[in-house]
Amino acid sequence: MDGQNYLVFHTAADDSYVNHTGNLRGIDVTSNTEITMYFASSSTANAHDSVVLNITAGTEIAVIEALAAASNGRKNPVMVIADDISSEYIHGSITGCGAISTARGIYRNVKNVVTNTTLTAADSGSLVVINPGATNLIQLPAAAGNAGWNVKIHWSEADGGTMDQIVNIGTLAGEFFNGLICAADGGGAAIANGTSNDFINVAAAATSGGSVEIVSDGTRMQVSGVVLDASDVAFADTAAS
Repeated sequence: MDGQNYLVFHTAADDSYVNHTGNLRGIDVTSNTEITMYFASSSTANAHDSVVLNITAGTEIAVIEALAAASNGRKNPVMVIADDISSEYIHGSITGCGAISTARGIYRNVKNVVTNTTLTAADSGSLVVINPGATNLIQLPAAAGNAGWNVKIHWSEADGGTMDQIVNIGTLAGEFFNGLICAADGGGAAIANGTSNDFINVAAAATSGGSVEIVSDGTRMQVSGVVLDASDVAFADTAAS
C-alpha cells in the first residue's frame, strides 16, 4: 500500500467506487436521510466525485462521526463504507449506497429568492435568481476586505415579460458601485459614478432575463451587466419604491 486509507463503496455487482482519503474534500448532510461524501476526481483534473449514503432520519451526527473516524484510518487502511450487495455498512444507520457521480465539473451554486435577501461570504460564486412578489432588496456584503467576492444576479419572471415588481440591489452602507450595464436595444447604458451610487434599481417594467455580474475589488463593487432597455435598470443613490 502507499500509506493512504482507501474507502470503498458498492451499489451493485457492476457499480463500485473507491478513492483514498487524501482526495476526500468533505462530508455534508444533504438531507435528514442523506449524507454526501465529496472527493477530488479520480479521473479528471478540476472536477469532483461524490457518493450519496442513505441513512435513517435523525442519525446524521452519529453517521458523519463514524465516516470521519473511518476516513482517519481508525478502522483499517481499506474500509468498505457501504456494500449494497452484502448489505454491510460502516454504521448501522446507513441504509444504502445512493448515487455515485464521477468527473463532475465545477458547478455554480444557484440561489432562488422571492423576497428581501442578504447575501453573505458563503454566497460568493453563486447565481442568484430573483422572482419578487413585492418590492425587494438584495443586500450585498462588504466590499472592503472582501476582494474577489462575486455573484451574478438574474431577475426573472416565470412567465417572461416584465418583472411586475421592483428589485433593488444595494451595497453595504458607505460603499459604492463602479461599472457599466449595457442595453441590448441600443438605447445607451447605465454607468455608475463610484462615489454615491450604492443601489441598482431594476424597475417593475424591466424585461425579465436581465442580469448583472458583481465583483468586489476590495473597495467598491464592480458591475457589468446586460439588459434590454437602459431606462429600466439604473445606478442610483437610493432604493426605488
